[in-house]
Amino acid sequence: MDRQRQVKQFQSLGAYARTGACACARPLGGMAAIICMVLLPACSNLWTGAPPADPVAALGEMATVAYAVIDADTGEVLTAKNADRAMVPASTAKIPTMVAALELLGPDYRFQTRIMATGAPDDDGVLNGDLILAGGGDPLLTPQDLMGLARRLKDLGLNRVHGRFIYDETILPAVSSINPQQPAEARYNPGVSALSVDFNRWRLVWRPGDGDGDGAAEAAAKKLIRLPPIAVHEVSLGTARHGPGRNVLWSGNTWQLGSDAPQAGDRFLPVRDPGRATAELFRHLARLTGIDLPPPAPGATPEGAELAARVFSLPLAEIARQGLEHSNNLVSELVGLAGARLYLVRPDNLLTSSAVLSAWLQRAIDATDAKTDWAFWDLPNHSGLSRDARVTARQMASILRFAHARRYGGWPFASFLPAAGFRRAFRDRYLDEIAAGRIWAKTGTLHYAKGLAGYLNARDGRSLVFALYIRAPEARRVYDELSPAERDAPVTRKLALDWIEAAERAEEAIVMEWLNRF
Repeated sequence: MDRQRQVKQFQSLGAYARTGACACARPLGGMAAIICMVLLPACSNLWTGAPPADPVAALGEMATVAYAVIDADTGEVLTAKNADRAMVPASTAKIPTMVAALELLGPDYRFQTRIMATGAPDDDGVLNGDLILAGGGDPLLTPQDLMGLARRLKDLGLNRVHGRFIYDETILPAVSSINPQQPAEARYNPGVSALSVDFNRWRLVWRPGDGDGDGAAEAAAKKLIRLPPIAVHEVSLGTARHGPGRNVLWSGNTWQLGSDAPQAGDRFLPVRDPGRATAELFRHLARLTGIDLPPPAPGATPEGAELAARVFSLPLAEIARQGLEHSNNLVSELVGLAGARLYLVRPDNLLTSSAVLSAWLQRAIDATDAKTDWAFWDLPNHSGLSRDARVTARQMASILRFAHARRYGGWPFASFLPAAGFRRAFRDRYLDEIAAGRIWAKTGTLHYAKGLAGYLNARDGRSLVFALYIRAPEARRVYDELSPAERDAPVTRKLALDWIEAAERAEEAIVMEWLNRF
């Protein structure tokens, strides 16, 4: 579709409420002007100072609002709107992942990361065999854990390995990103592996060059610093300009710093090959303890290898609590993969794993006689990082009601969720005494899609479950048709963020009405 035709087709989308000054109020040219015309054709009618009287109406006719509020004990529907409409769950999809995993694995389940060996060091500290770093899918594995494992090997007398150094990530599927549709540079979209460390992110720092050049070449020169300094994080100085907000881009096999990047800066980036990166980091840390390892190679643990050292994760209950509070995508993917693997079989990918876990959870809920229509349910992964994911408000409320009747290590599922009035929860919203301690919920946010699902404590002591979703499908469709550079343009970013702020105001208005009503 050519741009002029696209502009005409979507000029009927209507205005989306925004805060602050209108992005179109200043002169724009080229693609920025077209993006603004497509996504905000009625910019002149937008709010210019005071909050709209009705935050829900301010979203415009093209926005869809869906919700359900249900008594957690009786199943009585207290209020609902579009409760069976397919909506985008975003990160509220982490709720079914954690509920299913806690049920299947148990709240006390611990992941293991092991060091295996096909021999023992001789008197000189030389292992004439293979050393294996075997991943167990620990979502919270840290550099401190790897250093501890290396120090344990040193304490056992190891100085050098004359065989192979193998990293074994075969217990779970390995993928280079959670969702290929998402930006390759987004640190919330890392690779996934049974060997994942520090949330599979690394840091690139760049500074002015050392001063050995002259003229224009010296001005363009930059010193690149990789943290941690391991080979898998390949990065180079590019010759092309990347544009505003796009300092570092992924070329398909390496990272490139744009020629228009500032002279100094830094960026956290996702790890694309987590298994190899974790093994290289372990080799680096082992070298610092005095152990010489060969370059790592992927493979399965050889038969006959024996345990040399291992580290256990926190209990799953604590991992689930942290994963939900901080909404970490990698944590949810690894927890979901582990649940699917131990329930049935090692899945081939995130899509298969999510389908296995969803099917189990749906059967478990239906077995409680809380029959639910699972039409439209579609979760391509365990974290909700997908524009194609779909759930209904009634379905999510059913999952929360199922979890309400359970206890995980003695704890109610509500205690695993962030609470209003504490720790600047919900982006510092619900700052009202009537809300403090009464809302325990998980947020979900994508561009032009917003969700909130959890528990509401009624004034009469009842526990209510709720799920609330807002989306603007036409605006999202326009957004998805833009090129990566157009989506990264400052105007496009601002329009999307302004819509999210408007959706949050509408969400808060709806929930506050429930708090006053129930």
